[in-house]
Amino acid sequence: MRNKVFLSLFALSVALLAGGAAAQDVVKVGHLGIAADGPVYIAMEKGYFKEANIEIKLEPFVSAVPAMAPLASGEIQVVGGGIGPPLFNAYARAFPVRVVGARSRNVPGNSGDTLMVRKDLVGQIKRAADLKGRKVAVNAPGSPLTYLVGKLLESEGLSLKDVDLVHMPWPDMAPAFDNKAIDVGALVDPFSSLYEDKGVGSIWKRASDVIKGPGWEIAVLFYNDDWAKKNPRVANEFMVAYIKGSRDMMQAWNRGKNRAEIIDIMVKHTRVKDRALYDKMHWGHVDPNGEILKDSVRD
Repeated sequence: MRNKVFLSLFALSVALLAGGAAAQDVVKVGHLGIAADGPVYIAMEKGYFKEANIEIKLEPFVSAVPAMAPLASGEIQVVGGGIGPPLFNAYARAFPVRVVGARSRNVPGNSGDTLMVRKDLVGQIKRAADLKGRKVAVNAPGSPLTYLVGKLLESEGLSLKDVDLVHMPWPDMAPAFDNKAIDVGALVDPFSSLYEDKGVGSIWKRASDVIKGPGWEIAVLFYNDDWAKKNPRVANEFMVAYIKGSRDMMQAWNRGKNRAEIIDIMVKHTRVKDRALYDKMHWGHVDPNGEILKDSVRD
């Protein structure tokens, strides 16, 4: 009898070894290849997702706007994006999209969203009122950076109607500055730091100079709500890994011992391949507990 039990256990062990470990849960994550996606990249490279038996498949997008439809349909399960019309439209249409965690916040000393002035206008544009009638560029209609421009104008009793608002991608703003096609651009790092190095413009204000208080919650993390409800373990464990990555990222930003390692990861996964640029640009603040500034979102 004892021999039979031993042989049965041996056979079971062989079968388990042959079958390998349990299959990992696959999560498709939309990403933009920017610093704001850093927590996901870090959690991947540091093995935080693997520890939770989660396999990440990255799906590239040029912005979060075209990612909202695949998120709502369940083609992807997670994506980070700005607070703006696409989010509110998704809610209005009862799409299964939910805000679940912090992604990028502008705070004093770590504010990656900027307003840049054309080099020949430095000194002429000093205050919000000086923007009246000027061409101000933002990256897309309804972009969160439109909110930044609007808040600045409101500070002196103006509105978006008082400027000539034009839309163009950030890479197009450098030649637009050179050709004097725009006067001011609303950009994100690394573009603003790159353009300042090239001498095409000068960073006039960072978002933290315009929007006071605890900070501006410019971007958040979205889940497909149906997926999260059907897969609570994976949804929860994803967030645990994401927060670990967020904390590593903020430690590196604050000149922690892990800075070189984290910059290696960022260089590998983001569009910023120049290591020296990470010492010049602002990375954007990610709340280490995933908490969201709700008042900022409401505003």
